[in-house]
Amino acid sequence: MATSTGRGSAPAYESVRGSKAGDGRDKTRWLQLLCFLLVLAVWTLVSAVGMVSASALPGPRAVAGELVAMAGTGEFWGALGDTLRGAVAGLAAAVVIGVPLGLVTGTYAAVEQSSRLLVDVLRSFPVIALLPVFLLVLGSTSGMKATVVFIACVFPIFLQAQYGARGVEPMIQETVRGYRIPRLLRFRRVILPSALPSIMTGLRLAATTSVLVAIGVEILTILPGIGHMVTEEQQSGNSPAAYGYIITAAVIGYSINRLSGAVEARLLRWRPPAQAG
Repeated sequence: MATSTGRGSAPAYESVRGSKAGDGRDKTRWLQLLCFLLVLAVWTLVSAVGMVSASALPGPRAVAGELVAMAGTGEFWGALGDTLRGAVAGLAAAVVIGVPLGLVTGTYAAVEQSSRLLVDVLRSFPVIALLPVFLLVLGSTSGMKATVVFIACVFPIFLQAQYGARGVEPMIQETVRGYRIPRLLRFRRVILPSALPSIMTGLRLAATTSVLVAIGVEILTILPGIGHMVTEEQQSGNSPAAYGYIITAAVIGYSINRLSGAVEARLLRWRPPAQAG
């Protein structure tokens, strides 16, 4: 009788726990919305009472109206496309180079130890400080923008791939060696699946960084894109338009982060969800 009751109570317990988790997520969404509305209200109040000049901080309504007007122009979408092309090109190159190198150095300890000093030195350089060098070598071109994005993104992806490859269980490694599994098959079936969660973490970080760096390069150079439009609108005195482009950049970053999370959840659907406690 006791055994029957225990089995019957398990689904009910899981249902209650799932309900509580759903309630927690709903509460979190409401708190996030409340925080957003609070920031918007403070922005409106500061702009309305004139604590900051309208040229430095236009009101939300003026920015929203300008943003809607810009969304109907080809100039806006052209700037958006220029920024995304540079960001995607640099990010793609970082993935193609960073993931294989990270897996190789993470798998073979001798390679990782011999390259550690070089990697530490290279990733210590601030990428924006190297911008004058890239301008001299490559000129003010879209290839230069993609190169700067690549330098900023390759190390997070490389290090996360390396960390994931080092995380393969020793017992699994001994089993692979014992059965003399070919190296290529070992990479595909053992190392890559084990390192994939860590790789996706690096990819999410790099994806957001790629857009931010592309916009930063456009602000500091004459290359077309959202960053260049921010500078141009600010210099012409059209602050609402400048803020509209800044908000557009924020929306792009948020959208990329959400998209990366969805891709990660789909690729790692085989992984059991983490349990609190």
